[in-house]
Amino acid sequence: MKIHIVLTIMLAASLPLMAQHEGKRPDKKNRPEISEVVGDLSAKQKHKVDNITKESKERVDALRKQQHAVRDSIDMFMEREGDQSKVLFPLFDREAQLRAAVSREMYTTKTRIDEVLTKEQRECLRKACGKDKPAKRQR
Repeated sequence: MKIHIVLTIMLAASLPLMAQHEGKRPDKKNRPEISEVVGDLSAKQKHKVDNITKESKERVDALRKQQHAVRDSIDMFMEREGDQSKVLFPLFDREAQLRAAVSREMYTTKTRIDEVLTKEQRECLRKACGKDKPAKRQR
């Protein structure tokens, strides 16, 4: 009975966090390639950008695969009776580390691509991604 109460509380607490991201991220399958958005890339730039994005995708996919495995383990231990904190707390930490590693990889990819593009191309890409608007903070 206690586990159901804990799970219900955790779900209720996570709903606002899930709602924040709802509809804000573009569908990855329909996301255009950088070369489609920034039409004046040279062949050399296109080749560099393609290599950067391919390498990054492979690293992010590997990290996310690890993340899913950790999440599956967390789910399994959350279903068990009794205090599972000795196992769960390190799993929570590992999940957070993997999430941070994905964010670092994505940022590193952005900076590597920025180095390949000209200032005008970066502005074009930022506008196409909707990143030219000032950030809105939710309170």
